Amino acid sequence: MMKSQQNHSLGFILSLITAFMWGVLPIALKELLTGMDASTIVWYRFLFAAFFVLVWLNYRERLPKLGPTNILTRVIIIISAAGLCANYVFFSFSLNYLNAETSEAVIQLTTLFLILGGVVFYKEQFSGVQKIGTLFIVAGLLLFFNDRLGEFKNLGSQQTFGVFIVFLSAITWTVYSLLQKKLLREFTSSQLLFMMYGFSALVLFPFVSPNALLKLDGFQIFLLSFCCLNTVVAYGCFTEALNCWDASKVSAVLALAPLFTIIGLKFIVLIEPNYAYSDRLGALSLIGAMLLVLGSVLTALMPIFSRRLEKNSSDSASLGGS
Repeated sequence: MMKSQQNHSLGFILSLITAFMWGVLPIALKELLTGMDASTIVWYRFLFAAFFVLVWLNYRERLPKLGPTNILTRVIIIISAAGLCANYVFFSFSLNYLNAETSEAVIQLTTLFLILGGVVFYKEQFSGVQKIGTLFIVAGLLLFFNDRLGEFKNLGSQQTFGVFIVFLSAITWTVYSLLQKKLLREFTSSQLLFMMYGFSALVLFPFVSPNALLKLDGFQIFLLSFCCLNTVVAYGCFTEALNCWDASKVSAVLALAPLFTIIGLKFIVLIEPNYAYSDRLGALSLIGAMLLVLGSVLTALMPIFSRRLEKNSSDSASLGGS
């Protein structure tokens, strides 16, 4: 019992670290984009992560073997890797047009897209709890943009284009996540990440400017190092959290990421009132962000609700039978 409680506590802590790392990441990316383009930042992140995971897998003697895999599996690997690569690039690129709070809020659409993808491709149920969560996500987005909805009438505006790019990022992440379910039957999560990172680094290489690293100042090098470490640490904590805790509970904690983004920027503005890269969200926008998080938490915890309902039904049937 004690060991189980310790595992639950560790799972929660690791999930919280992941949410924090993902929450502050767009803040660092926004600053770093002043000295390096999005594709090059993503390339360095993939390169560092691929090397780190390669060393780890080699140490554990668990390098992936593609020889026995069939052609369909290889195609799924390529499409999945392309989805992850596009997700990273689109999200980073969106920060050229949006501030971190907005990009992090819109990317929560991945929760909604994953539900719909699960219903369409895996014939999963669209439960009442998920429907309520979906309504919260939509209402949250509308409230979050309450004072900027008029800008979306202008399809050529910077705000509209930035949101569209994050929308693409959410779709490509959904593609990666849905295909990953199939690949996890043949590979471990670490093996999959190595293949995803390595493939993405190779694909991006012709489009990046590695020499941009030499032009960065000390603070920008620190930010790039943080972004690279973030890729490894966040995913490492995320993977380990899944080993200690229910996936639904981990996902519920990860839904807190936008709050860490908002709190982080509020703290920066408090120290530096003239900080340029913050939306200075009003009360309605903050309520919208809370609804977004609540909607994501509800949909993430749906499996727990389902299990409890099944247990209660089973207990009721047993009592009725006796």
